[in-house]
Amino acid sequence: MALALSRQGAELVVVARREGLLNKLADEISHAGGTSPRVLAADLAEPGSAARVGAHALDALGGVDIVVNNAGANLTGPQSLIADSTFAREVFEVNLWSPLALTAALLPAMHAVGTGTIVNVTSTVQAVPLPLLGYYAASKAALAQATRSLRLELAETGIRVLEVVPGSTDTALRDIDELPWKTKPPRTLPPVSPASTARAVVRGLQRGATRVVYPAYSLVPLEIPVFGRLVATVGGRRVNTLDALELGAR
Repeated sequence: MALALSRQGAELVVVARREGLLNKLADEISHAGGTSPRVLAADLAEPGSAARVGAHALDALGGVDIVVNNAGANLTGPQSLIADSTFAREVFEVNLWSPLALTAALLPAMHAVGTGTIVNVTSTVQAVPLPLLGYYAASKAALAQATRSLRLELAETGIRVLEVVPGSTDTALRDIDELPWKTKPPRTLPPVSPASTARAVVRGLQRGATRVVYPAYSLVPLEIPVFGRLVATVGGRRVNTLDALELGAR
């Protein structure tokens, strides 16, 4: 996403947990002819970090035209084992609370100039609730609803809100490694590349879209809920949740 935006001339602040990867990304952007971005290492699983990121971005750039809430944390496993754990709260902190907090931190500056764009990345799992993905799906569904509500709140302000709904994408989504079970949810369709998804997002920004669904066939379960439930049911048959429960009980 950062590379795609830099090719459009954007001046960026990029944020991730690992500073080494951020510096590598900054070098890649510079070598591709873009403006070297500011890098900020921050763990969005920590409450309060998103607001600090917003303050840093405003200090570094003097204002923000576009915020892309693209950080994501994954958690797979039976809900009876995850329960009200630190792992579960981390997923919601990264996937829901941090995007909301970062947006809130930047909105006053956008209101002051009467323009801006907020991009929230949700997921097709909001309509395809696969087994072992309950917490991840719930966090993304909550962000999707918050995004639509925010769009209505900002309808008369000049600030745009874009929801990006990717299907299965080949990304290094933040995963939690300390869990006692290793059963993975099924992939219902082959993943697409992050680069192609990013290009679709840039096209959506250029045409003033309110929602970008990529790949296009992912629109089907979103618009026809019964199809999404069917995909989840069929895909769920390929998951042995009993194995995960047994591993977690050891």
